[in-house]
Formats: sequence, structure tokens, C-alpha cells
Amino acid sequence: MNPRPILSLIRQTVQTGVHSDVENGRTAISRRVGTKVTSYKKILASMFDDVWLSGKQISWLDVGAGYGEVVEAVALLAPSGSKIEGIEPMKPKVVHARARGLCIREIYLSGIQDKFDFVSIIDVFSHIPDFHNFLKDIKNILAVDGEIFMETGNAGDLKSCHDVPTELDLPDHLVFAGEQHIIGYLSEAGFSIIKIKRMRKDGLINLAKNIVKKIIGRQVFLAVPYTSPHRSILIRARLQHS
Repeated sequence: MNPRPILSLIRQTVQTGVHSDVENGRTAISRRVGTKVTSYKKILASMFDDVWLSGKQISWLDVGAGYGEVVEAVALLAPSGSKIEGIEPMKPKVVHARARGLCIREIYLSGIQDKFDFVSIIDVFSHIPDFHNFLKDIKNILAVDGEIFMETGNAGDLKSCHDVPTELDLPDHLVFAGEQHIIGYLSEAGFSIIKIKRMRKDGLINLAKNIVKKIIGRQVFLAVPYTSPHRSILIRARLQHS
């Protein structure tokens, strides 16, 4: 195996980001990850192939957009003239994304008045203390036959926290659920599942990241790659008529 890609990844991981937060002895540093654009473009190209092939203009809102990697990926796939936006409460991330020409607003979901054909929530679930009400806010901004796309982990299905291939990141992450919990939330809110994709995150690149985190004092467990039952769950669901 050529070690250069992993060494390059390690160098990128330890770079200081544009947003940092220190609270109660916990230090978090984040940065834009350009590889996410390529990754999500590939994922969305598959999960929404019918949307892109239709050639019809769409509106898409990414909630918790961060530095705008998902917004950028959607913009690369969506038909010309589509409305692709994101919202993010952390100002440094918004400033960084807007400097790249992305339409990211510093606002909370409850402040959105427009209607969208699609709403994405990527790695947002664990930050929400009341997902039932959060889904109500999502429904309020979805157009007729609107869809939600979400990604979260299946930590609620695991027997031990040691099975999670990265740090739990407490108390920033408030809630952990399993796949059936997420499907239950969506079903109760009136969504029907269209597609589900399950992806593992415990490969060699993740191990390299964890080694770096361990070196700088983060609470991660180092495990043998490709052995964890943890999966990232990606779900596409459509809002049904009431």
C-alpha cells in the first residue's frame, strides 16, 4: 500500500481551520474539507439520479450547511437555473462559504419562509434534542411532494461505544439513534422512504484521522479497520399528502 495518500491526509487533518470553539475545556477546530464535495456529488448523483435526469429546475436547502460542501455538490448536479441554498448558525463558516460564492445564510430553520423541493440534513440529527419538532419545521418549508435527505450514524444499534469508529464528541452530540429509530421518526412525521444507503466509515483513512486525534489528545478508540458494525445511514424520503 502506498502510504503517501494517508500521510497527505494526516497533514490536512492537523491544519488549523477557520472556525474554533473552546468551551468547558473542550476544544473543537473545524475547516472546509474539499473532498466532501466530490464524495457527496457521487452519493447524490446515485440517490437522486431521477431528479438530475429530469432536467427540471429544483429548489434545495441544506440545513446546517457548515462550509457549504453539500451545497456545492448539489449545485454541480442540479439543472441550470435551480435554487440551491444552505443555512448555518455559525458565522465564521457562513463567511467562509460566502467568500467562495456559495449561497449560505446565517439563520435558523425556524426563520425560513420560502418553500423548497428538497431539504438535506447531513450529520445534524445528533445535535437536535427534539427531532419530532425539528421535522415539523422541515415539513413547513417543503413544497408539495417535497423530499428530505438525511445522513446520520447508527450508534443506537451498537452494543458498545467502542464500536463507533470515531469520537462521540460529547456534549456537542446530544442524541444517538439506530436505523429503525430514524425510519420511525420519518414515518410518524408523514414521510415515505424512497432509498436507503449504508456506508462504513472505519477504513484506513478514518484510522489515519483517529491516530492524529489521539496524538493531539482527543478521545478516540483505535480499532482494526473494516471491523466495526457502525454505518453511516443515508435516507431519501418523500412527504406524503395529508
